[in-house]
Amino acid sequence: MLGTTRLGRRDNLLFAFAAVLLALVGCQLVAGIQTRKLDPINAGCLLPSGSGPQVRVANFVPTGDLVDVCIRITGSASWGRPILLDGGTDCAAPAYLGAAGFAYGQVSIPFSAPSAGVDVKMVPGGSTCDASALGEGDGLTLATNAVTTLLLIGGNNVAETVVALPESDIADATFQRFRLVNAAPGSGSLDFGEMAQSQLPTTLIIPFLSAPIPFGSSVPSGAMSTFPSATLQDNGYVAILDGTFEIGAASDGDASKKGLFVYQAQGASATYTMYAIGIQGNNSYPLRALVCSDDASVTNPTNPMVQKCATSQLSSISVDMFNPGLYGPNSPYPSIRDPAGTTGPIPAAIAQRSSDVMCVVEVDTANDQTDIITAAMGAGYAYSYTVTTSLTTPFTNPADQNGMIPPAPTEPPCYGVQSSLIDAAVGCGEQSCSTQPPGDGTGVLNGSTDCLVSECAADFINVQGASVSCYDCLVVNIASDQTFASTESTCTINTAPPLGFNGAGNSLILSRYPLMKTDALILPSTDYRRMVLYASLQLEDQAVDFYCGFLMTTENSSALPYAGNYGNGATDSQTGWDNEQLYEAQQLVKWVQTKSGSNPAIVVGDWHASVGVSPDAGAAPAGTFLPNTLNLPTMMALNTSGWTFATPGPMSGSAWQPQCSVCPPPENLYNGATDQYFFSQPIIVSWPQPTTATTDESIIFNQNVLPLPGADAGEGPLSPYYGVNFRVIRPK
Repeated sequence: MLGTTRLGRRDNLLFAFAAVLLALVGCQLVAGIQTRKLDPINAGCLLPSGSGPQVRVANFVPTGDLVDVCIRITGSASWGRPILLDGGTDCAAPAYLGAAGFAYGQVSIPFSAPSAGVDVKMVPGGSTCDASALGEGDGLTLATNAVTTLLLIGGNNVAETVVALPESDIADATFQRFRLVNAAPGSGSLDFGEMAQSQLPTTLIIPFLSAPIPFGSSVPSGAMSTFPSATLQDNGYVAILDGTFEIGAASDGDASKKGLFVYQAQGASATYTMYAIGIQGNNSYPLRALVCSDDASVTNPTNPMVQKCATSQLSSISVDMFNPGLYGPNSPYPSIRDPAGTTGPIPAAIAQRSSDVMCVVEVDTANDQTDIITAAMGAGYAYSYTVTTSLTTPFTNPADQNGMIPPAPTEPPCYGVQSSLIDAAVGCGEQSCSTQPPGDGTGVLNGSTDCLVSECAADFINVQGASVSCYDCLVVNIASDQTFASTESTCTINTAPPLGFNGAGNSLILSRYPLMKTDALILPSTDYRRMVLYASLQLEDQAVDFYCGFLMTTENSSALPYAGNYGNGATDSQTGWDNEQLYEAQQLVKWVQTKSGSNPAIVVGDWHASVGVSPDAGAAPAGTFLPNTLNLPTMMALNTSGWTFATPGPMSGSAWQPQCSVCPPPENLYNGATDQYFFSQPIIVSWPQPTTATTDESIIFNQNVLPLPGADAGEGPLSPYYGVNFRVIRPK
């Protein structure tokens, strides 16, 4: 037979072994899986080194893909192995990269390429170079005197590709130098320069370059430096003086020069690349700046395989919620916390905030509201909204839980009560607790209602025994800075429902953005006015619905026995107050659903209810006081479909637990020993990707800043209630 060869037994065995080996290798290549048993790889993780040009890898395609890179001399037949797969058995270990490839937003440390002319193929992490490319660049030219960054860019309906951008090839110890690399798909060309302020919203005020930077580039052709005292150096670096600068970008062609992102540069002489990455309006991959030091000696302490970088502040809405507790003479140290004028501690502190929009509640007098609005306006909160109400202002939805509208009162609260009982109680107050001499009805409560308890308890208990409504009316009006004479007149003559502070609303919105389509939900309430304010917040690029609310406190039950129409048949005071607050929360939910529909909305307020946290859940990062439960049904009502608690907490599914915003002594001297609640849980409604939308949360106004006299000598905070700030990514 032609071509036949006689094989011995040994040759047959070798042939069979070789066939099996080839079959195994073939399977590996087809599957794109590299088995190291047949080709041992060293432990550890080493990227290619040698005398060739230096490169980095950057993965800026906004997906969850992990990326490894294959590099060959231009036109070569073989790719070899990907650098990480070939780097060692530990490249994916926590001590090194911690994953099988470079994740979105990571930039590698420099390593050696085989030649100045290369083909580059980005493949899924863990696969071989036979895998389908995520992105590829052929015939790329690398710098021989500088590091070249190999960027995988694209996504967002932009084809993925690899581009090569050389870094600086000079050493400069005189300036801090920045260049912008536009790697944000769909953003168009970007104007790069100095911004007006260090946080969004801001605008571009001085462009660094005479032309915008297109996608996939670091410097436009023929561009010149336009920044005073700056020079444009090789490969797009702008050399500026040392010091603090707000650096960012705006979309080319945007006449308003609205900042897309901003980063505050505070370093001395050094060289940086600012990468524009992400997708505008995307919560998972938001548009932002990734700022990396180009100095190879600057190491990353948490990941030795990637460059040390920092990110710019996300494009977000910063929201404050604060209850300053300005509820008249019963509030803690009103003369210290609430002196008249815009320079008082509370208006001044509010004016120092940098948030975009603020909800302020429990400001019960018109003068205090004016002081706060005026101080805030002088600090950039150009827009505000509140409503003026009185005793006769009707509830928006007066029907009770059974759909029945309670009949309007035809008699005053103290109708039928012996005048001698009323005169005795009011007269005792005038005698012992007034700012005027005994018998002068023009005086108001001198101090808190503690004086009535200590000096006039028997007289007021007699009134309560005759009529709970009369008792509540007298106490509420006296505690609302009404004169003793007007209090008695209101409760014995006026048939309007008795509400403190003459039925005035006590909530307001402060905003740096215009407020449109404003409206108010006047909630059914007893003894004090409660409401929710609404405004369409007009951001630069969109409108977001904003709600600012305040629900009835349920801690009134012992001081003010429930006598309202919204207790849902409760037979005890505590349940009555609890049911009224729950009903207010239910009305709030329905109102938001009706007004906003599927539009994204922010709902903040003081709910005076709290989700408790078990003590064994771990301490809050800002302290040791974890909130207790208070009227949980209200919080459950606010945890409805499409509503997400913005700050972390047990009902949001987060492992992080919030600190209390109502804390006991010694944390807050104004509260009782058992006060430990989180009343200000912010909520986002119909928000895209709500679990990732909140980027930051903090307790504010929790510092002791006010000198206190007497038994509390020392310092106290602004309010018995700490404020809350949170940032939420814009929904579009």
